[in-house]
Amino acid sequence: MRTLILVVLGGALLYFAWSEYGGVDAANDPEDVAATVPDEGTRGTGQLSSVAEMEARMLETRGGADAAAGSERGGRGGSGDSSDSQNPGSAEPYIESAQGVPDPGVEGVGDDEISLDLSGLGDPLHEGALLLHDHEGLQAYLDTAGAGLSKSRTKLLISYLLLIRGAHGQVPQYADGLSAAKDVTSEEYSLIQTALRSGEVHARNASRQLRRNPLVLGVSMALMVREAGEHLKAERSERAAQLLSEVLVAELEAPWEADLASMGAWSDMLEDAQARHRWDREGKWPAVEVTVQPGDTLVAIRKRLIAERPDMKICTGLIERTNQLGRYLREDQVLRVPTDRVHTLIDLSARWLLHMHGGEVVASWPVAIGREGSETTPGRYHVGNKTPEPTWFPVGRTPVPYGDAENPLGTRWIALEGSNGLGIHGTWEPGSLGSMASDGCLRLQNEKVEELFEVIPVGSEVIVRP
Repeated sequence: MRTLILVVLGGALLYFAWSEYGGVDAANDPEDVAATVPDEGTRGTGQLSSVAEMEARMLETRGGADAAAGSERGGRGGSGDSSDSQNPGSAEPYIESAQGVPDPGVEGVGDDEISLDLSGLGDPLHEGALLLHDHEGLQAYLDTAGAGLSKSRTKLLISYLLLIRGAHGQVPQYADGLSAAKDVTSEEYSLIQTALRSGEVHARNASRQLRRNPLVLGVSMALMVREAGEHLKAERSERAAQLLSEVLVAELEAPWEADLASMGAWSDMLEDAQARHRWDREGKWPAVEVTVQPGDTLVAIRKRLIAERPDMKICTGLIERTNQLGRYLREDQVLRVPTDRVHTLIDLSARWLLHMHGGEVVASWPVAIGREGSETTPGRYHVGNKTPEPTWFPVGRTPVPYGDAENPLGTRWIALEGSNGLGIHGTWEPGSLGSMASDGCLRLQNEKVEELFEVIPVGSEVIVRP
């Protein structure tokens, strides 16, 4: 009997030890490796749970029959709580989906004439915007609104996040099997392969070409931003500027509402890149060379250029800035004058201005637009008179001189010909930028309108779109 009791006690001890410590080896399972890659410049911090942990929470959230159904779709069973739920450093929780964003539609584009139904693929519009603007929020999304995603969709999003973070070496373990998954499109999987193979992803005309799947669009743009940052660090300014230009234009054309914080961050990066590209005499941009003749001034050079090229829109400030000129011109000095078409795009819904040379953005800033009842009128205009230290001429009132506290025009005025008195001007209320605050005109920060004033040629096109 004593022997039997000892055997029973020994078995109980072994069972207790196994139940307490038996899960240690499971952490070595590749599918359970947490994606904890550090990232620079993100809005949030924290760890992304392993696939197994996410799926465990998915099953817990569904419960009962829903949990069983989710398991049949590929969800892995098991238990285990994520430490992220109690980690004060984890990403902020997702609050709500974007409101008022049109359905991206299901029409086919390009060679693929078959319509694509996105109804079973989660919320690609929100997921694309999330991975672009705040990819650290993916954890919270998968814990809440995305808890019902299949295993394949979850692994797809994790693969994308790892690519955006630059953790390419960890992607294959999550991407394995996605090529055969019925709920992952060929376009979604191809994006992973392209990023792993070449590291270069493009979004030119992205909102038109990829409007079937905004998830692919958002991830493509996020990868381009990361690539642009790497080019900046390596002082490859031309490539960085090109990528950031594409991203800024694509953001204004994307099916989600433009994220102003992201636009501001990308614009800061662009400013750094363009300082060593478009605003650098040695930059690689289309130009015509002009040799300074005896007695030449910039005004004389401009007139000579326009006489030779009547369609050219150029101003002395643009010549001066692109050549980093000092106070005096030197005889036989060779100047480079940009030949790309100069134009400006103002997007009223985003309240943002893009100043462009050809297809490349050279400056990007927030604007204030007309308030309710005095809305800014969309249209295609041209730059008219440019006035420093402008007087304000309110309708039916006495003119208000520059410097008067009643004058809202800031330090510069750029008239828009073809409009009903509209213009681009500065402001003494920088806090109004990004809002509907003016009497219909377009406000820029004084420092920015002064910069634009010098380089925007009279006669160049200004497109104001809804």
